[in-house]
Amino acid sequence: MGRLVFEIGTEEVPPRFLPGALASLEREAAERLAEARLTYARLRTVAAARRLALLVEGLADHQASRPREEKGPPARAAYDAAGKPTRAAEGFARRYGVPVDQLEVRTTAQGEYVFARFVDAGRPAAAALADLLPGLVTALSFPKTMRWGEGSLRFARPVRWLLARLDDEVIPCEVDGLRAGGESRGHPVLSPGPAPVIHAAAYLEALEARYVLADQEERAKRLREQLESLARAEGAELVEDPALFEETLFGVEWPTAFVGSFGDEFLSLPREVLIQRLRGLGYFALARPKGLAPRFIAVRDGDDRNLAGVREGNEWALRAKLLDAVYFYQQDLKVPLAERVERLRGVIFQERLGSIYDKTERVRALVNWLAEALGLSAEERAAADRAAFLCKADLVSEVVSDRELSALQGTMGACYARAAGEPESVAAAIGEHYRPRFADDEPPRTAVGQALALADKLDTITGCFAAGLLPTGSEDPYGLRREAQGVMGIILRAGLHLPLEQAVDQARTALRAQKPELDGPAVKEQVLAFIEQRLATHLMAEPPAGRGLRYDLVNAAMGVERADLVEIAARAVALQELAQREDFLPTVVASTRLSNIVRGFAGGEVDPARLVESMERKLWETYEAIRPEVERLAAAGDYERLLERLAATRAVIDRFFDDVLVMAGDEAVRRNRLALVWQMNQLFRRLGDLSQVVQE
Repeated sequence: MGRLVFEIGTEEVPPRFLPGALASLEREAAERLAEARLTYARLRTVAAARRLALLVEGLADHQASRPREEKGPPARAAYDAAGKPTRAAEGFARRYGVPVDQLEVRTTAQGEYVFARFVDAGRPAAAALADLLPGLVTALSFPKTMRWGEGSLRFARPVRWLLARLDDEVIPCEVDGLRAGGESRGHPVLSPGPAPVIHAAAYLEALEARYVLADQEERAKRLREQLESLARAEGAELVEDPALFEETLFGVEWPTAFVGSFGDEFLSLPREVLIQRLRGLGYFALARPKGLAPRFIAVRDGDDRNLAGVREGNEWALRAKLLDAVYFYQQDLKVPLAERVERLRGVIFQERLGSIYDKTERVRALVNWLAEALGLSAEERAAADRAAFLCKADLVSEVVSDRELSALQGTMGACYARAAGEPESVAAAIGEHYRPRFADDEPPRTAVGQALALADKLDTITGCFAAGLLPTGSEDPYGLRREAQGVMGIILRAGLHLPLEQAVDQARTALRAQKPELDGPAVKEQVLAFIEQRLATHLMAEPPAGRGLRYDLVNAAMGVERADLVEIAARAVALQELAQREDFLPTVVASTRLSNIVRGFAGGEVDPARLVESMERKLWETYEAIRPEVERLAAAGDYERLLERLAATRAVIDRFFDDVLVMAGDEAVRRNRLALVWQMNQLFRRLGDLSQVVQE
């Protein structure tokens, strides 16, 4: 059992590219090794700024054997008239190492042919890997790629070397003319030049001797220890910033952290501005019990030589940035937030959808409807209207206009609202209304903030769909998938029973008032389907990202008349639990019999006087007896008892279909019986569209 190291050496790759590349390399390697029939004990990937590597332990020295068969020449060419094998048969048998007398003749669609059955013992691992490894390089994808020189390979950054060793053997392979060898490269400053790796097992140690911590887990441990130790020495705590930590981790090969300082006068800046300025330079903020400390931690890719000079250079760079921020902030405080709103007329949101001011007006109209629909108090409704009026005004502030501080939109709006004496509920909603900004971001916590965030996101989605600006493939320039994910996240997290259809209608109404030419009959359905697809994806995704529900049960929960997202999610979760019960599938079968026969029937009322058969009268009596309880249980979300109540009707339904011809020749009788089946099916649909359930 051997060890493999395959390293792709590059120029410095952007740190944000590497986590995805690590996962991709691991996935591709596992799939390709399985296809190549090479077993192993452990597989992992490591990466640093200038390298991405695959490490495999316990690798088999040969491909696993497998039974094979090959089709040979036609039987008429393989045997002469006397039945003796010809040279064609002998050559075919020799090619696959099979005795000629063990060849088989079989009849195929093309006639009789000779077949050879044998065991493929597989090639040595080194030979198989020589074919496999180059494909790992070309299979990796990145947010952006480039070409260099005269080659055809596209990669995140130019590939400068390849290291490929199986134990102490160099695997002969090449990518785009670059041949793999047995050497890596050391740290570009501390130990430039080749770093010989004499054995795959010595890869990490050989690089560490050349000032490269290639294993990101080991590098993360060292970096974390340095950050926390320096923070403690300053009597402070590190302000946690997972994104900055990851960016720093993958941007260095030999991390050395150090403390820098800045003047106390800069502590007058809002905490968020100060942290963002530090973050923009790659510095970690430090906090003390009473607020931020006038200190920061920076990380150098190198050792501690001449660290005083490095510290001084970093402090000067930060001071210049902070002086700018102080000036911008002081200028912004001179103009109340409300006075900036009018300036939004000159800022385009989207060419076809108008200005940010136009968007503000639409959001304001929608948030007033949402505030009432969500049952907000009169005070909260007033706060929602005011917050909607002010929520985009910070976009024309000096701080947010600075490209490096633009991420503070909303945050600065809240800050300026408080400075102008706006109620806290208004300021908090402004600060929350962009949330959630990304997958793991917290949604708004306040009721006013939730209403405002929903209004803003629904307006963006509806407006873009109306303007034909739909996401395509990986292209989503207006972030509509993120916005739809945010709508779903806010609703589910807060348990908001929002009539989504009506909310989209209100968004269309606000848009139509400004841009009547954009709205169309398909917009509503497109927007609802787009948001509901995000819900379906969430429900089917494995935890912790989702609920891990069966796709058919999710489809069943979503297949009934459109309800609010909270109800759909609760129904899907309940169906997953109910599917374990013995009476679930029989109930599904009964429901499917009902739904199949009324497919395409628009529904109708039942005329009891036309029910002449005993079993159709029995089914009607059963329907009337259980309907009030079914409606009550469905409204209460008591799906377990609802299933029990519906399951109890199976015998009556089966007898009805055995004894009654639904598609009777008399049209009036036929329509009445269809109406009866349709009404009964409606009760089952309170549990879900059970025809979507896979009957296994």
